Amino acid sequence: MAHEWQQAELLDRTGIRVTGVVSRVVPPTGRDSGQSSAADIVYTVSGGRHTVRKTPDDGYPPPRKGDRVCLEASREEPELARLCGDRYPDGDGGFSTLALVAVAATIGLLFVTGHWVTTRRELRKPATG
Repeated sequence: MAHEWQQAELLDRTGIRVTGVVSRVVPPTGRDSGQSSAADIVYTVSGGRHTVRKTPDDGYPPPRKGDRVCLEASREEPELARLCGDRYPDGDGGFSTLALVAVAATIGLLFVTGHWVTTRRELRKPATG
C-alpha cells in the first residue's frame, strides 16, 4: 500500500500525458473472470519505448487492439504509468485502511483491559506493613 502511495505521488509530481496504443488484449482468467480484459499498452517517453498492462475500470470501454489510450507516465521513471484520470491507491486500499484501524482498536482494547486487570489486582492485594 505504501508503495502505491509513493507511485501515485511520483506520478502526480512528474507525470506527463502520453498516448499509448493497445498492442494486445489479455482476457481475464480463473479467479479474475468477472473483471474486464487487461490491455498491454505501448507508449514512448523521452525516446524510450515502454509497455504497461492495465485493466480498465468500469468507466472505460473494453480495450481493443489498436485503440489509442491516454496515459500519465513519470518523467523520472517512464515505466511507471497509469490511465489518465486514474487516482490510486484505490480498490483494496479501503480494506487495508479498515484492517489497520481494526488492528489498532484491538491493541488499544487489549491495553485498556490489561491496565484495568492490573489495577484491580493491585487493589485486592492485602496491605503489608
